Amino acid sequence: MKELKILLILIVIVAIGYWGIEPYAHSVMHGEIKKPDYKYSDLQTTALTTGDPVKGKELFMANCASCHGLKNDGINPGMDKNAAIASFNVVPPDLSNIASIVDHKFLAAFIKNPQEATKNPKFAMPPMAQLSDEDVGHVIAYLSSVAKKDLTGKDITVEACGRCHSIKYQKIQAETPADNLKAYLGKVPPDLSVMGKAKELEYLETFINNPQNGLPGTSMPRLGLTQEATEKVVKYLDEIADPHREQRNKLGVWVLGYLVVMAGLTYAWKRKIWKNLH
Repeated sequence: MKELKILLILIVIVAIGYWGIEPYAHSVMHGEIKKPDYKYSDLQTTALTTGDPVKGKELFMANCASCHGLKNDGINPGMDKNAAIASFNVVPPDLSNIASIVDHKFLAAFIKNPQEATKNPKFAMPPMAQLSDEDVGHVIAYLSSVAKKDLTGKDITVEACGRCHSIKYQKIQAETPADNLKAYLGKVPPDLSVMGKAKELEYLETFINNPQNGLPGTSMPRLGLTQEATEKVVKYLDEIADPHREQRNKLGVWVLGYLVVMAGLTYAWKRKIWKNLH
Protein backbone atom coordinates (compact mmCIF):
# COMPACT_ATOMS: atom_id res chain seq x y z
CA MET A 1 0.00 0.00 0.00
CA LYS A 2 2.91 2.32 0.64
CA GLU A 3 3.84 2.28 -3.05
CA LEU A 4 0.27 3.05 -4.09
CA LYS A 5 0.16 6.03 -1.75
CA ILE A 6 3.40 7.35 -3.25
CA LEU A 7 1.97 6.87 -6.75
CA LEU A 8 -1.20 8.78 -5.83
CA ILE A 9 0.85 11.64 -4.38
CA LEU A 10 2.89 11.85 -7.60
CA ILE A 11 -0.29 11.87 -9.69
CA VAL A 12 -1.71 14.74 -7.62
CA ILE A 13 1.53 16.75 -7.92
CA VAL A 14 1.68 16.25 -11.69
CA ALA A 15 -2.01 17.19 -12.06
CA ILE A 16 -1.51 20.39 -10.07
CA GLY A 17 1.53 21.23 -12.17
CA TYR A 18 -0.31 20.66 -15.46
CA TRP A 19 -3.72 22.16 -14.72
CA GLY A 20 -2.60 24.77 -12.21
CA ILE A 21 0.76 26.18 -13.20
CA GLU A 22 0.02 26.59 -16.93
CA PRO A 23 -3.13 28.74 -16.51
CA TYR A 24 -1.30 30.78 -13.88
CA ALA A 25 1.61 31.35 -16.25
CA HIS A 26 -0.77 32.50 -18.98
CA SER A 27 -2.50 34.89 -16.58
CA VAL A 28 0.88 36.42 -15.70
CA MET A 29 1.88 36.74 -19.36
CA HIS A 30 -1.40 38.17 -20.64
CA GLY A 31 -2.79 39.78 -17.50
CA GLU A 32 -6.54 40.12 -17.20
CA ILE A 33 -8.13 39.34 -20.56
CA LYS A 34 -10.88 41.79 -21.45
CA LYS A 35 -14.19 40.43 -22.63
CA PRO A 36 -15.00 40.93 -26.33
CA ASP A 37 -17.44 43.73 -27.13
CA TYR A 38 -19.57 42.37 -29.96
CA LYS A 39 -21.93 45.35 -29.74
CA TYR A 40 -19.04 47.69 -30.64
CA SER A 41 -20.49 50.08 -28.10
CA ASP A 42 -17.70 52.64 -28.60
CA LEU A 43 -18.92 53.39 -32.12
CA GLN A 44 -21.51 56.15 -32.22
CA THR A 45 -22.96 56.34 -35.72
CA THR A 46 -26.23 57.52 -37.21
CA ALA A 47 -25.71 55.56 -40.44
CA LEU A 48 -28.44 53.04 -41.23
CA THR A 49 -27.91 49.30 -41.61
CA THR A 50 -30.96 48.53 -43.76
CA GLY A 51 -32.24 49.86 -47.05
CA ASP A 52 -32.95 49.08 -50.69
CA PRO A 53 -30.53 46.53 -52.26
CA VAL A 54 -31.19 47.90 -55.77
CA LYS A 55 -30.16 51.41 -54.76
CA GLY A 56 -27.31 49.86 -52.81
CA LYS A 57 -25.88 48.21 -55.91
CA GLU A 58 -25.96 51.52 -57.79
CA LEU A 59 -24.14 53.22 -54.91
CA PHE A 60 -21.63 50.36 -54.68
CA MET A 61 -20.79 50.62 -58.37
CA ALA A 62 -20.37 54.37 -58.11
CA ASN A 63 -18.39 54.53 -54.87
CA CYS A 64 -16.79 51.16 -54.07
CA ALA A 65 -16.21 49.15 -57.24
CA SER A 66 -13.14 51.17 -58.26
CA CYS A 67 -11.19 49.29 -55.56
CA HIS A 68 -13.41 46.42 -54.37
CA GLY A 69 -14.73 43.43 -56.26
CA LEU A 70 -17.88 41.42 -55.53
CA LYS A 71 -17.36 37.95 -56.98
CA ASN A 72 -20.75 36.72 -55.75
CA ASP A 73 -22.39 39.20 -58.13
CA GLY A 74 -19.83 38.99 -60.95
CA ILE A 75 -18.24 42.37 -60.23
CA ASN A 76 -14.49 42.79 -60.67
CA PRO A 77 -12.61 45.68 -59.05
CA GLY A 78 -11.87 48.60 -61.32
CA MET A 79 -8.27 48.77 -60.10
CA ASP A 80 -5.76 46.09 -61.00
CA LYS A 81 -4.41 44.15 -58.02
CA ASN A 82 -0.81 45.24 -58.59
CA ALA A 83 -1.88 48.86 -59.02
CA ALA A 84 -3.84 48.64 -55.77
CA ILE A 85 -0.82 47.25 -53.92
CA ALA A 86 1.36 50.02 -55.33
CA SER A 87 -1.18 52.63 -54.22
CA PHE A 88 -2.22 51.31 -50.80
CA ASN A 89 0.47 48.70 -49.89
CA VAL A 90 -2.36 46.25 -49.25
CA VAL A 91 -4.88 44.42 -51.45
CA PRO A 92 -8.42 45.84 -51.10
CA PRO A 93 -10.69 42.94 -50.11
CA ASP A 94 -13.43 41.40 -52.21
CA LEU A 95 -16.65 42.29 -50.40
CA SER A 96 -18.79 39.33 -51.48
CA ASN A 97 -19.35 37.98 -47.97
CA ILE A 98 -18.47 40.97 -45.81
CA ALA A 99 -22.06 41.43 -44.63
CA SER A 100 -22.29 37.87 -43.30
CA ILE A 101 -19.15 38.02 -41.16
CA VAL A 102 -18.93 41.67 -40.07
CA ASP A 103 -21.33 43.27 -37.59
CA HIS A 104 -23.64 45.63 -39.49
CA LYS A 105 -23.30 48.46 -36.98
CA PHE A 106 -19.53 48.21 -37.32
CA LEU A 107 -19.84 48.05 -41.11
CA ALA A 108 -21.95 51.22 -41.16
CA ALA A 109 -19.47 53.06 -38.95
CA PHE A 110 -16.59 51.68 -41.04
CA ILE A 111 -17.99 52.99 -44.31
CA LYS A 112 -18.37 56.47 -42.80
CA ASN A 113 -14.99 56.52 -41.03
CA PRO A 114 -12.68 53.48 -41.46
CA GLN A 115 -9.92 54.93 -39.29
CA GLU A 116 -12.19 55.36 -36.27
CA ALA A 117 -13.91 52.00 -36.68
CA THR A 118 -10.69 50.01 -37.10
CA LYS A 119 -8.75 51.89 -34.40
CA ASN A 120 -6.05 52.40 -37.01
CA PRO A 121 -5.38 56.04 -38.00
CA LYS A 122 -3.28 54.85 -40.97
CA PHE A 123 -5.97 52.59 -42.41
CA ALA A 124 -5.71 52.82 -46.20
CA MET A 125 -9.38 53.29 -47.09
CA PRO A 126 -10.61 56.91 -47.07
CA PRO A 127 -13.86 57.91 -45.30
CA MET A 128 -16.91 57.75 -47.55
CA ALA A 129 -18.14 61.21 -46.55
CA GLN A 130 -20.08 61.55 -49.81
CA LEU A 131 -22.51 58.82 -48.70
CA SER A 132 -25.47 59.86 -46.56
CA ASP A 133 -26.67 57.75 -43.64
CA GLU A 134 -29.45 56.40 -45.87
CA ASP A 135 -26.95 55.59 -48.63
CA VAL A 136 -24.91 53.49 -46.20
CA GLY A 137 -28.04 51.52 -45.31
CA HIS A 138 -28.71 50.84 -48.99
CA VAL A 139 -25.12 49.63 -49.55
CA ILE A 140 -25.30 47.29 -46.52
CA ALA A 141 -28.66 45.95 -47.73
CA TYR A 142 -27.08 45.16 -51.11
CA LEU A 143 -24.03 43.51 -49.55
CA SER A 144 -26.34 41.44 -47.33
CA SER A 145 -28.37 40.29 -50.34
CA VAL A 146 -25.35 38.77 -52.10
CA ALA A 147 -23.39 37.42 -49.09
CA LYS A 148 -23.22 33.67 -48.46
CA LYS A 149 -24.57 32.65 -45.07
CA ASP A 150 -22.94 29.23 -44.55
CA LEU A 151 -19.23 30.09 -44.45
CA THR A 152 -16.87 27.72 -42.66
CA GLY A 153 -14.17 28.72 -40.21
CA LYS A 154 -11.59 28.38 -42.97
CA ASP A 155 -13.66 30.55 -45.33
CA ILE A 156 -13.99 33.31 -42.75
CA THR A 157 -10.32 33.15 -41.79
CA VAL A 158 -9.24 33.55 -45.41
CA GLU A 159 -11.76 36.36 -45.97
CA ALA A 160 -10.88 38.26 -42.79
CA CYS A 161 -7.16 37.52 -42.41
CA GLY A 162 -5.82 36.27 -45.74
CA ARG A 163 -4.84 39.64 -47.18
CA CYS A 164 -2.12 40.06 -44.55
CA HIS A 165 -1.55 36.67 -42.88
CA SER A 166 -0.21 33.45 -44.36
CA ILE A 167 -1.06 29.99 -43.02
CA LYS A 168 1.76 28.04 -44.59
CA TYR A 169 0.88 24.66 -43.04
CA GLN A 170 -2.48 24.92 -44.83
CA LYS A 171 -0.82 26.22 -48.02
CA ILE A 172 -2.51 29.62 -47.67
CA GLN A 173 -0.36 32.55 -48.81
CA ALA A 174 -1.06 36.17 -47.85
CA GLU A 175 -2.48 38.12 -50.80
CA THR A 176 -0.26 41.12 -50.14
CA PRO A 177 3.54 40.82 -50.63
CA ALA A 178 5.60 40.91 -47.44
CA ASP A 179 7.50 44.09 -48.39
CA ASN A 180 4.27 46.00 -48.90
CA LEU A 181 2.83 44.71 -45.63
CA LYS A 182 5.93 45.89 -43.82
CA ALA A 183 5.60 49.32 -45.38
CA TYR A 184 1.89 49.45 -44.49
CA LEU A 185 1.92 47.96 -40.99
CA GLY A 186 5.53 48.43 -39.90
CA LYS A 187 6.23 44.69 -39.79
CA VAL A 188 5.18 41.51 -41.56
CA PRO A 189 2.14 39.97 -39.79
CA PRO A 190 2.83 36.54 -38.28
CA ASP A 191 1.98 33.24 -39.91
CA LEU A 192 -1.16 31.79 -38.29
CA SER A 193 -0.35 28.09 -38.69
CA VAL A 194 0.22 27.39 -34.97
CA MET A 195 -1.38 30.48 -33.44
CA GLY A 196 -4.06 28.27 -31.89
CA LYS A 197 -1.35 26.59 -29.78
CA ALA A 198 0.76 29.66 -29.12
CA LYS A 199 -2.11 31.69 -27.62
CA GLU A 200 -5.04 30.92 -25.35
CA LEU A 201 -8.28 30.68 -27.29
CA GLU A 202 -9.90 33.25 -24.99
CA TYR A 203 -7.04 35.65 -25.73
CA LEU A 204 -7.39 35.07 -29.49
CA GLU A 205 -11.11 35.83 -29.37
CA THR A 206 -10.49 39.07 -27.48
CA PHE A 207 -7.59 40.04 -29.76
CA ILE A 208 -9.59 39.47 -32.94
CA ASN A 209 -12.50 41.48 -31.52
CA ASN A 210 -10.20 44.42 -30.70
CA PRO A 211 -6.44 44.00 -31.23
CA GLN A 212 -5.70 47.01 -29.02
CA ASN A 213 -7.04 45.10 -25.99
CA GLY A 214 -4.58 42.26 -26.54
CA LEU A 215 -1.60 44.21 -27.83
CA PRO A 216 -1.82 47.99 -27.24
CA GLY A 217 -0.19 49.95 -30.04
CA THR A 218 -0.45 47.16 -32.61
CA SER A 219 -0.97 48.25 -36.20
CA MET A 220 -3.49 45.47 -36.85
CA PRO A 221 -6.90 47.03 -37.53
CA ARG A 222 -10.07 46.00 -35.75
CA LEU A 223 -12.03 43.73 -38.09
CA GLY A 224 -15.54 44.10 -36.72
CA LEU A 225 -16.38 40.40 -36.94
CA THR A 226 -19.60 39.10 -35.42
CA GLN A 227 -19.41 36.77 -32.43
CA GLU A 228 -20.29 33.76 -34.58
CA ALA A 229 -17.62 34.60 -37.16
CA THR A 230 -14.98 35.21 -34.48
CA GLU A 231 -15.71 31.91 -32.75
CA LYS A 232 -15.47 30.05 -36.06
CA VAL A 233 -12.08 31.64 -36.77
CA VAL A 234 -10.75 30.76 -33.30
CA LYS A 235 -12.02 27.19 -33.62
CA TYR A 236 -10.37 26.84 -37.03
CA LEU A 237 -7.04 28.20 -35.75
CA ASP A 238 -7.24 25.77 -32.82
CA GLU A 239 -7.92 22.81 -35.12
CA ILE A 240 -5.16 23.50 -37.65
CA ALA A 241 -2.59 24.20 -34.92
CA ASP A 242 -2.95 20.62 -33.70
CA PRO A 243 -4.59 18.60 -36.49
CA HIS A 244 -3.82 15.21 -34.93
CA ARG A 245 -5.19 16.03 -31.48
CA GLU A 246 -8.23 13.75 -31.76
CA GLN A 247 -6.18 10.76 -32.89
CA ARG A 248 -3.62 11.43 -30.16
CA ASN A 249 -6.29 11.65 -27.49
CA LYS A 250 -7.80 8.35 -28.60
CA LEU A 251 -4.40 6.70 -28.56
CA GLY A 252 -3.71 8.28 -25.16
CA VAL A 253 -6.65 6.42 -23.63
CA TRP A 254 -5.21 3.10 -24.78
CA VAL A 255 -1.72 4.04 -23.55
CA LEU A 256 -3.06 4.99 -20.13
CA GLY A 257 -5.03 1.76 -20.00
CA TYR A 258 -1.91 -0.19 -20.88
CA LEU A 259 0.08 1.58 -18.16
CA VAL A 260 -2.63 0.88 -15.58
CA VAL A 261 -2.67 -2.81 -16.48
CA MET A 262 1.12 -3.04 -16.40
CA ALA A 263 1.25 -1.19 -13.09
CA GLY A 264 -1.23 -3.68 -11.65
CA LEU A 265 0.73 -6.68 -12.97
CA THR A 266 3.99 -5.19 -11.68
CA TYR A 267 2.50 -4.64 -8.25
CA ALA A 268 1.09 -8.20 -8.17
CA TRP A 269 4.46 -9.62 -9.25
CA LYS A 270 6.23 -7.60 -6.58
CA ARG A 271 3.84 -8.86 -3.89
CA LYS A 272 4.34 -12.45 -4.99
CA ILE A 273 8.15 -12.25 -5.11
CA TRP A 274 8.60 -10.37 -1.85
CA LYS A 275 5.63 -11.67 0.15
CA ASN A 276 7.86 -13.78 2.41
CA LEU A 277 9.85 -10.68 3.41
CA HIS A 278 6.83 -8.65 4.52
